[in-house]
Amino acid sequence: MKGPQISGEAAAWACSGSTGQASGGARSVLMATLALAALLLTAATLARLAFAVAFAPPGTDWHGLLAAFVLGARFDLRLVLLSVLPLWVLSRLPGLGRHLAPPHARTLWWAFWMSIALLWAVAWVFDAGHYAYLHQRLSAMLISLAGDPREALGMVWQSYPVIWIVLGILLWLLICHSAFALVWPRVNAPGLAGWRLLVTEIGVAVLASFAVHGQLSQYPLRWSDATELADRFGRQLALNPLQNLYDTWSFRAQMPDAESMRADADEIRRFVGLPPLRPNEPVSFLRSVPPRAGAAPMNVVVVLLESFAGHKTGTLGSPLGATPSFDALAAEGLLFTRMMSAHGHTARGVFATLTGIPDVSIKSTASRNPLATQQQSIVNEFRQHAKLYFIGGSTSWANVRGVLKASIDGIDIYEEGRLKSPSEDVWGVSDKNLLLEANAVFRAQTRPFFAIVQTSGNHRPYNIPNEDRAAFRAPTRTQAELSQHGFISAQEYEAFAYLDWCIGRFMAQARKEPYFANTLFAFVGDHGIIGPTGPHMPPSWHDLAITQGHTPFLIYAPKVVKPRRVDHWAQQVDVLPTLASIAGIGHRNTTLGRDLLDPRFDETRVAFTFQFMGPGQLGLLIGEHMLVEGQPQSVHDIEAADPKVNLLASAPGSTEARAVQQNWGRFAKAYANAALYLQTSNPRLGGFPSEGAASALFGKAQSN
Repeated sequence: MKGPQISGEAAAWACSGSTGQASGGARSVLMATLALAALLLTAATLARLAFAVAFAPPGTDWHGLLAAFVLGARFDLRLVLLSVLPLWVLSRLPGLGRHLAPPHARTLWWAFWMSIALLWAVAWVFDAGHYAYLHQRLSAMLISLAGDPREALGMVWQSYPVIWIVLGILLWLLICHSAFALVWPRVNAPGLAGWRLLVTEIGVAVLASFAVHGQLSQYPLRWSDATELADRFGRQLALNPLQNLYDTWSFRAQMPDAESMRADADEIRRFVGLPPLRPNEPVSFLRSVPPRAGAAPMNVVVVLLESFAGHKTGTLGSPLGATPSFDALAAEGLLFTRMMSAHGHTARGVFATLTGIPDVSIKSTASRNPLATQQQSIVNEFRQHAKLYFIGGSTSWANVRGVLKASIDGIDIYEEGRLKSPSEDVWGVSDKNLLLEANAVFRAQTRPFFAIVQTSGNHRPYNIPNEDRAAFRAPTRTQAELSQHGFISAQEYEAFAYLDWCIGRFMAQARKEPYFANTLFAFVGDHGIIGPTGPHMPPSWHDLAITQGHTPFLIYAPKVVKPRRVDHWAQQVDVLPTLASIAGIGHRNTTLGRDLLDPRFDETRVAFTFQFMGPGQLGLLIGEHMLVEGQPQSVHDIEAADPKVNLLASAPGSTEARAVQQNWGRFAKAYANAALYLQTSNPRLGGFPSEGAASALFGKAQSN
């Protein structure tokens, strides 16, 4: 009989001594765990094959999907190992483990086995339904779809073969039960023991750790790796539904639908130059700008400067002499002195610049949200241009690769591993070498190009490459001077000055190149830095944390752009619309950025801020005032000696403060709502309309 046989095995195992207990228990735990893992991995592979058969578009090149299956197997293996990990760990704990190791706790092992099998089966089923409905793998959007459970269940019952699905799940569970019954008596068969077993366990643990990490890189396997695949369907096929659900889970509460956006839509449409929505008109912020007649294609180079705080630059008043190169360019270029990043975080700044959407994610960043990858970006409107992206480290950082690959057609990424220069530290290739390598790539281009160069060296650990020590010398400053003007240490000051020196080296080389005369160079910080600013800035820059987002924005093209300083507020989301306008290309803008040179918007130049002074806090810079959303709402004079004073409370008769509240009191919340809505509702557009159609669209928007 089966029961006595197991009891006898258990008795023999218990009498074999402590060493035998340890060896037998470890061996049986390992075998039982690997057996379940093998079953799940096999089933996951078959499920992916079935998914491909069911959803592959007509004409799919199945040979081209091989890479998707390989990448998908890596995702599956990670999730399989994480699925079986809990009971393996518990079974190896001293004391508790001997009660859980086979042949003990058969019921517990069976329940765990069947629970994991059921979880995976439900994930596969929901994933298929989710994709059939939305053409997206299983995600946290499922929660919003199930907002009305009764309606959701009714839709499911009427749309899908529920009975057959249930029968299929039951069949799968029967297979798993049979597999368990087959495996269980064999997990205690004689085998490895002693040091051989120990070595085997260590080897399995090392291989499993590598499989969970997923690749030979400091960055683990991420959903954004699927965006590297050439086949559009393959990018979806490679994903694992449980992994995708996990990746989107923290964003589940920030996916407003069109109806929740509608109440604020007209205020935002007015802000971007559009008429109110007509009844039943879909929520949209699309406007088309016609090309400038006779405009020849120009190259565009956008340099994102790490932590390039405005108050530390000489052109904005710092006396410490850290930025002679940037200051010289600013004297000859178009300088926006009040450019603001909406948040003091690099990934948010990159996302805002690329998409025109400020990143108002609460718990993470938009670039980490798989549902926010495919964005309509003005970069794509430079249709004749090669698209290039340079970073000294890896675009796997913050999953920026996913946004780049999914949003920008044919983008060519130069990063650590592809760049020829050696890595200097955790941030990869030095900024000087990154910029000089970018220059070499620009020189080799045979057609117009749009390039983004993301620097990163102005960041802890503030390394200066040994190869540049002889050529680069930062001015010597006392610690008192540094502290007074916002530098925390001599090392930080030196790193800031080194970034400026790198700009100078890059531009000196670029001036020698044929492409230089026909290129728009744009320099903007990814964000500022919070802290003291020095007497050359008003106290509000520190007290209201304005310095966290403040960075200069410089456009340099001597033959195209005349020297000028513009002192109104500007935002990172305005960078691409402004460059597209100067370049004269026809383009479509679907998000929140506006042309900084368009006089239609001069009376409404504001800067939105997010979490400058607390979690989730919204703010708005309007002229010489800052409106802060709070309990209660407050308005501050940013030129005052004590900017923390709420003018609405201390000076209730202040007509300026009341006017700010009356005109802009609702705007920050509406703008944040629009940013959150667009994060998952800014789909890629199709082909660009003809010049005549674009002009007609623009004229219609103007007349309305």
